[in-house]
Amino acid sequence: MSATCSRKGRPDERAHHRRPANDAAAAPCISTKPAGAPTLPGPKPADAIPLGDPLRRAGAAVRAGLPNATWVVAAVAAAKPARGGTSVELVEAEASRADAGVLRAYLPDGVLAAVRQRTGHTVDPMDLVGMTIVVRVAVDLHPRWGVTGRIEALAPGIEASLARRALEATIARLRREGLLDRQKSIPMPRDITRLAVVHPRAAGWGDIAADLGRWQSAGLLIARSVPTPFEGVDAASGIATALRRAAEAVAGSRPDLVLMVRGGGAATSLASLDDEAVARAIAALPVPVITGLGHAVDSTLADRVARSCDTPSKALGLVREILLGSARQARADHAAITAAVSVGLDRAAPSLAALERRISADVLRTIVASSETLDRGWSAVRGAAEGARERLARQDDSLRRFAADVAAAPPLVIGRTEAELAALLEAVRARARRAGEGAPDGTGHLSAVMARAQSLVTAAEADLTRLGGSIPIVASALAARSAAEVEALVDSVRRRARERIDRADTGDRHLATVAAAIADTRRVQEAAIARLHQSIEIAVSRRLDGATAALDRASAILDAADPAAVLARGYSLAMDQHGRPITSVAAATAASTFTLCFGDGEVAVQLIHPRTIN
Repeated sequence: MSATCSRKGRPDERAHHRRPANDAAAAPCISTKPAGAPTLPGPKPADAIPLGDPLRRAGAAVRAGLPNATWVVAAVAAAKPARGGTSVELVEAEASRADAGVLRAYLPDGVLAAVRQRTGHTVDPMDLVGMTIVVRVAVDLHPRWGVTGRIEALAPGIEASLARRALEATIARLRREGLLDRQKSIPMPRDITRLAVVHPRAAGWGDIAADLGRWQSAGLLIARSVPTPFEGVDAASGIATALRRAAEAVAGSRPDLVLMVRGGGAATSLASLDDEAVARAIAALPVPVITGLGHAVDSTLADRVARSCDTPSKALGLVREILLGSARQARADHAAITAAVSVGLDRAAPSLAALERRISADVLRTIVASSETLDRGWSAVRGAAEGARERLARQDDSLRRFAADVAAAPPLVIGRTEAELAALLEAVRARARRAGEGAPDGTGHLSAVMARAQSLVTAAEADLTRLGGSIPIVASALAARSAAEVEALVDSVRRRARERIDRADTGDRHLATVAAAIADTRRVQEAAIARLHQSIEIAVSRRLDGATAALDRASAILDAADPAAVLARGYSLAMDQHGRPITSVAAATAASTFTLCFGDGEVAVQLIHPRTIN
């Protein structure tokens, strides 16, 4: 058998194309004697023909009896994907199960695409299962697949049923995933400072844009427009993308609210708003979404997922109410802040005054106590300095007399050798140094030197008496050296005394330092009190400025919502004879005579032929 005849599997689109009866290519390639097939026993009947002949004749008869595609009513029992379309099983509707006709038909994807192009609804062929539909089908008898059909069109009106089924399935999926009510769990903002609006480029957008422009000029909010087509084949994906863009930063921060509006129109023009992609985009936004789509009677899947208002004007009214609520709250906060600040200042005034008095008293007590301590210390320093001066003066007189006595003494003759006298003088010096180190003011050192010098003189006189006038030159040199050393020791004691007196004089500078530190402490405390007063005044001023700005915004909102301003923009107001607004057609018909109010005056109207326009 040829490759064409050996193909197996489900029938595809090519198996359902109608072929002319005389088309040789349409005949199956059936071998009269397949390879390896056994030969039939006995002679072949003279009237035997190939199997393909009666099948081709039957196909020709079917095509002759049903030359054109026919509209039929049938129920869809099953559906499964096929190459380039869907294979469906059509069952005769309203017939007994035993006598019901069954036809396996091929539904091309192009037929479903035409429905989507015409209505905007995406049709899932699996949604057809269980439905009774009207289709135009071309019937054919295929030599291999038997009686088959090819669906060429779906009857108008089936789109609504399919759309309703698809919408119910989408709602069920969103509910299972927790997306249907996710938006409603996001709290509404207490104030709106940033707003993003998703809308089509249509004339109805102008009124909303005008109101938003006035609010933005008044400094109430910052609005960003995100336009996108709401109709067409790719409208649903465009709306989903616009919603994601709307949640991006507005003036450096995420918007407080996303508004999705569209003016009224035909119900079919809202098909894109029933798309699952749009619903998922709304549910995924982290900020509240308010919809105002179409007329009051219109309802879409987007309205089910978001917070819905009947019309775009009502959605804008909800934004206005939020702004007015914020203004009312700002006014109440302003009054509360003013009252709280007044009470706080009244309560804090005695405490601040007492704190200032206490700090002043502490500073004065510290100054007085420090002054007394410094006076006592200065008196003690002066007394010690005076006593040191007197003692040093007496010691200086004693040393001068001693030096004079040594200079006036006659030359002595010492019976010792020069080396012995030098060793003796060094021992005297060492003892003098040890004795002087223990006297802080030099008095003990001078006394020790004088006592030791006197003992040396006495010993020298005894030696001179005993030995006579030997070695006069050596004695004179040693006496002169002793006098020089005593004079150097006196100078050293004087220098140390002067250093002590100088250190005592630094008491005046210490007193001045303490007084300056006390003055600095008082200045720091006074500056802290001044900063405290200033911070309180700044905080009060800021709170009052914020409340005043909020009050100004509220006043701007109230001015924009003034009925006179609405009438000045071209609107009119119907009032009955008692001056009450007429808000419905029934009330106008019942009044029969009423007044129309415009921005520049009023006009009396009498209703003669009432007519309701839908």
